[in-house]
Amino acid sequence: MEAGPYTVLVIDDFEGDRRLGERILLRGGYRVVLAANGQEGLEKALEFRPAVIVMDVLMPVMDGREAARRLREHPDTAGIPILMVSAFSSEDDLASGLDAGADEYITKPLRPREFLLRIRSLIRLRESQLMIERTNAKLQRRTQILSALHRFHEQAAGSDSFERACRCTVETAAELLKSDEVALLMPDRTGQRFEFVETIGVPEGMWRGVEIGLDHPIAARVYATQEELVLANAHPLGWQLAAEAADGGRVVPLISIPLRGTNGVVGALTITRRREGGDYDQEDLEVARQLAETAGLVLDNALTRKKLDETRDSIILSLARLSEYRHAETGRHLERVRALSMALAEYLARDPRIPDRIDKAFITDLGRAAPLHDIGKVAIPDCILLKRGQLTREEFTLIKEHTIIGAETLRSVISSGHEIGFLQMAMDVARHHHERWDGTGYPDGLSGEDIPLCARIVALADAYDAIRMPREYKPARSHEDATREILKGSGGQFDPRIVQAFCALEATFNRIYHESAEEPHAEPGLMAVVASQVPA
Repeated sequence: MEAGPYTVLVIDDFEGDRRLGERILLRGGYRVVLAANGQEGLEKALEFRPAVIVMDVLMPVMDGREAARRLREHPDTAGIPILMVSAFSSEDDLASGLDAGADEYITKPLRPREFLLRIRSLIRLRESQLMIERTNAKLQRRTQILSALHRFHEQAAGSDSFERACRCTVETAAELLKSDEVALLMPDRTGQRFEFVETIGVPEGMWRGVEIGLDHPIAARVYATQEELVLANAHPLGWQLAAEAADGGRVVPLISIPLRGTNGVVGALTITRRREGGDYDQEDLEVARQLAETAGLVLDNALTRKKLDETRDSIILSLARLSEYRHAETGRHLERVRALSMALAEYLARDPRIPDRIDKAFITDLGRAAPLHDIGKVAIPDCILLKRGQLTREEFTLIKEHTIIGAETLRSVISSGHEIGFLQMAMDVARHHHERWDGTGYPDGLSGEDIPLCARIVALADAYDAIRMPREYKPARSHEDATREILKGSGGQFDPRIVQAFCALEATFNRIYHESAEEPHAEPGLMAVVASQVPA
């Protein structure tokens, strides 16, 4: 073992003993720092962080026992070996020194060979302790990494939400790399620009909807080359980017790493603003690579699911519109009913009177099921569906069959093996959206809680939109008119709790209607005809 790198602190109030210890240690190849009492020794120990402290027992200001206790209490000096030196050699003196925190105890006068052997032994002991601590720290770090990656995989891969997978990615990166700023970037739908998908440490107003070009020196480069980019604090590119940053912020140290999916790179993860200061090292880069390997596959799968969901939703809405194309309605009615229904569900999810009945999955399924509420109309003959005059009792009875036809059509899809979660809800909506809270609706005359919650929600949303829509026989009615009609139906046609939710969301309903309002039609729609021509 080479003695040269090690510093020894000698604390003794007697100058002769200090100098003797210094000469012996210098001949042994050690660096030496001197202190005349315990208080000065504490200060020198914190300043120089010696490998070993040699300390006399009896000293003014602060004796060796008190100094040893203080050294053991401070986290920066607690592990430094202490060799206690005294002119007394009784067992009580030995025990007193060791009890105070000393690791070794020798008596004066110092014998050079024994003194150096004791110093060397204590340094070896300290090196062994430090090695164990470093090994334990690495094992603990590795355990934390594996735990975080496992947790990430469970949360992100187990979620049906692409947005949740993105959020889990940046949160895990910030945790593992101890970063205050993380950004996930992906190409937009055109593949011609990149957009921020999720971030940590950047105000949402600065990144939401922001796109960057293919010439960006970080994201575009990482995406195009499929190679990670690591910048140190002194890297010229880093300071150039810092000068160009909108917030004038620092962008280094930085790790930007590609996220590879099954069929190529899906995005880039950029990590910067290290909490503990300094540059990212090789170990940090390895951690980023491990996360990127998992995150790339997770995000690729989540993106594929998102695209499939969007395609499925588009097909569902298109199929639902088939029932609208046979008369003058354009189909915006279906989009509004979906938006209004989801707004109600999101509000009701916070209603303690409906515990654990509305969660995120319920709201998502309702958004897919609501446009299918009138799918059964495709089976109604044109001569009845498009009739301008008064409906006969038989015709009205046949019109009402669209609820049963729609439900049975969806049931056949389920029974054929296409078990899609929202179809059961869609079947309930199609069959029961004309039931009434007081039991006078159709087709089954259900009342109160027996009517599926999803159907009660869609019933109100559908009625509000039908009241407001313009028709040949009536102009568009105002939000105030529709509100009066909804309130009048509370406890009769509608669930009173859902009416209360509507009252809280009046402004939202009005906004949704105007954002997707239709031009007046030349022909009356089916539900307006039905609503106005119920025979006596």
